[in-house]
Order: sequence, then C-alpha cells, then structure tokens
Amino acid sequence: MKTLTIKTFAFCSLVALASCGDSSAESNEVEISMNFSAVVGGKDADCNTDYVVGTKDTTAKLADARFFISNIELKSSDGTWESVALNTNDWQYNDVALLDFEDGKDACKDSGTPEMNKSIIATVRSGTYTDLRFSLGVPFELNHIDNATAPAPLNTPGMFWVWQGGYKFARVDWLVTGGEVPRFNTHLGSTGCESAAKTTPPQARCKNPNMPTFELPISDFKNISVAFDLETLIAKTDMSANTIDSPPGCMSSPMDGSDCEGIFDTLGMSFTSGTCEDNCSGQTAFTAAN
Repeated sequence: MKTLTIKTFAFCSLVALASCGDSSAESNEVEISMNFSAVVGGKDADCNTDYVVGTKDTTAKLADARFFISNIELKSSDGTWESVALNTNDWQYNDVALLDFEDGKDACKDSGTPEMNKSIIATVRSGTYTDLRFSLGVPFELNHIDNATAPAPLNTPGMFWVWQGGYKFARVDWLVTGGEVPRFNTHLGSTGCESAAKTTPPQARCKNPNMPTFELPISDFKNISVAFDLETLIAKTDMSANTIDSPPGCMSSPMDGSDCEGIFDTLGMSFTSGTCEDNCSGQTAFTAAN
C-alpha cells in the first residue's frame, strides 16, 4: 500500500495535480474587479452640488444616477472575446449588474435609495486582455419579467416601467433651476415593444432596443476603471426646454425629439432606430482609465 501511494502521487505530480483534486484546478480562472464612477467635470458626481450643464449652461442638481450593464466581455490578445462570469449578489444576477451612484439624500431623496454600488466582481478565464466590451441595459430575455418577484438587483424600485416596456437601462435625472420643467429626466430603455397590454410582456423583440454596446481599451484587466461622464451625456441637450406634449426630459420615446437626440448621439446610437451607429464607436460618455 505504501508503494502504491507513492507511485500515485508521483503520477499526479508529473501529469496533472488538478486531476487529483489539487486547488490548482481553479488557476484557469482569475477574479477581476471593475470599478465604475459617475463624474461631472472630472469629479465624482453628488446630489448636493449645483452643476452648469447642457447647451444653455443650465443650473441643475443631480437627482438620480443608476444604470444596468450586461454582456460583459474581454478581448484576448489573439482577438477573440471571452465572456465574464459575474458573481451573484444583491447587485449582480446572471450576466446583469446594477451600478448606483446616488445616496438618496439632498436632490436624490425623491427617487433615490441609500444603498450605492460602484463595482462589479467577476471571474474570467486566465489570459491577456486588451479591451472591455459591455452593453448598457438588460437583455431581452430578462427585460420584461415581473420586477416585483424578480431577484435582486432586477427588483430595484425606480428602474422599471411596465412589463411591456421593461427596465430603465439607465436613469440620470436632474433638478433644474429656471427651466420649462423643474426636473429633466434621462431614462434609457427599449421602446416600440408590442404586446396585448402594457402589463403583458412582448413575445418579440422591441422595435427600438436602445441598448448600446461599448468597447473600451484597458491596460490592467484585473482592475478595470470606467467613468460615466454625466456632463458629457447631456452636453448636446438644452435642459432648459422640453419638447411640447412630452414627459419632462428624455424617456426614449419617439415623441421626445430634441430632448433625446443629443443624448443618443453621445451614446453612439441612432435615435430613429435605437441601434448603434458604426458599433457605437462615436460614443463619448464612457471612458476607461489606462
């Protein structure tokens, strides 16, 4: 028995310790951290500062700042894309994560929540990666579920319209001083979703998905830093005005017109089709630190 044990150990050492239950079997995957920030003027945005934003230099306070991302991938040095597996927690489910930059205080007290989340924890196959790719939004398969019974973070208040329309992929709201409306909202989400009723989920994908996908170069894939520039997002938008007979701000609806066009352009999307133009390569709202 002693001789057999020695031979088995030697075989495992030479061929594959992983086959003998060694912890090195997990070395094929590495944990990564993706840190996100929401900034105005290059600094972390907050709910208590008067910002001057938009094409008319409108004074406004940030009233909400949250968004979902999904379909996260890393580009290998050989040009292939590797899917990233998200850990499951209150902010991450399946391949969807919610980032939350408001604290429910000051100008954010009406729609915000005290909890915040600025990072994503995940694993990926060990390798060398040069680029990050992700979608801003919730995939169709999860976008029209019942948010009242959905797992976290898909049950978060304030980030859902109705079953027909689904989730607000991004929510960036402002309290405006001296504008036509006191609150300018940016709610990005799918439109042109057809079903028997607003409380019925659609069976086919929405006409305007409004779910852009971004590619960003990175240097350290284990510690990724991404900034969402809220000032840039609305830099082409007149926040002091509002399209006649439309909700305040941009709700992604075709009736929103000039309230949305500049925002969609900043995200690299066509407002008419709700899809990326040239793979959303012209977007300027998201950057990665290198």
